Amino acid sequence: MKTATALKKLNLDISEFEERLFDHSIVGITDAEGTIIYVNKNFCKISKYSTDELIGNDHRILKSGEHSKEFFSDLWDAITSGKVWEGEMKNKTKDGKFYWVNSIIIPITDDKGIKNYVSIQNNITKEKEIQDRLIRMEDDLVKQNVTLLSEVEKKSADLVKSERLATIGTMASRVAHDLKNPLTIIHTYADMLTPEILTKLDPQDREKWFRLQTSVLDMNRIIEDVLDFARTTEIKKKKTSFLSILRLAMNHVKTSYGIAIHLPDRDVSVKCDARKMEGVMSNLLNNAVHAVDGQGEVDVEMSTDSKFLTIKVKDSGPGIPENDLEKIFEPMYTTKTTGTGLGLVICKSIVEQHGGTISVSNKPTTFTITLPLS
Repeated sequence: MKTATALKKLNLDISEFEERLFDHSIVGITDAEGTIIYVNKNFCKISKYSTDELIGNDHRILKSGEHSKEFFSDLWDAITSGKVWEGEMKNKTKDGKFYWVNSIIIPITDDKGIKNYVSIQNNITKEKEIQDRLIRMEDDLVKQNVTLLSEVEKKSADLVKSERLATIGTMASRVAHDLKNPLTIIHTYADMLTPEILTKLDPQDREKWFRLQTSVLDMNRIIEDVLDFARTTEIKKKKTSFLSILRLAMNHVKTSYGIAIHLPDRDVSVKCDARKMEGVMSNLLNNAVHAVDGQGEVDVEMSTDSKFLTIKVKDSGPGIPENDLEKIFEPMYTTKTTGTGLGLVICKSIVEQHGGTISVSNKPTTFTITLPLS
């Protein structure tokens, strides 16, 4: 159907602006029921349908699935009541591609009411794509901002924590040094009581002497923990047998006949500061022995992948209270009746100096260390 003939049948006098309008816009005309009776060449070009495929059909042929039933219901309610509808619409071409149009639908009326609807559209697909990219970029920026804020908060908290720990370390170091000398004197004089002299003491006095010795050893251990915490010596890494580190650590573990400690059979070589890692393992093993309370088992397991050594220290004790798990590596926090609460803090610091991680979990209580192999 030729354009001029179609417009004459519709009795629409748009000849003056027809050429300019139709060259730049996507134009479609339907009857009062919404059946397409005219499309211009731009309509066919963008939809990929021919004139014959479109005329006699309705606009549902272009439905993309983007819009809800309410969207089309509101549109239809507006134009059937004689109002001009304006909005953006996503359509689908014959070959399944999508495009966006900015659309104006104008009801054409006569004495009998609405006789036609004229749809004038402009292709805004590129603008929508740019808008979508900008929205995605904005979302990405918001996410990055949230991440950066979180990192800043964490770094600030770490800085405050480091400053507090440094202050604690300085004060603790001074106190520990002041205590170490008189404690050494007490220890020396206590050791001067030879076995012959001890046999002459009555049982109560002998018990007091043993308690004195135990207290001196406990105080000395506490002072060493404080000094270790205050020291920030550089780690010296070299290739070392980790099984030998475990065996040396066992020399510092206070155990009893009711406790079985199982070391791994296989050995792994790892680049580390052997002395410091020996301190880490003796601390973890002593904690495990303390947890089983005189009767139970402690298992040490080792495994490797291409880059890391993983060490697990498990014990058969009752476990760590859930409320304590998150605080277990905080300074001055301890679940023991005696102790500084610095042992695990020192362990964490040493492991992290090696580029590794340390964590704890329950059921059974398991301390897990990962260390780079080299």
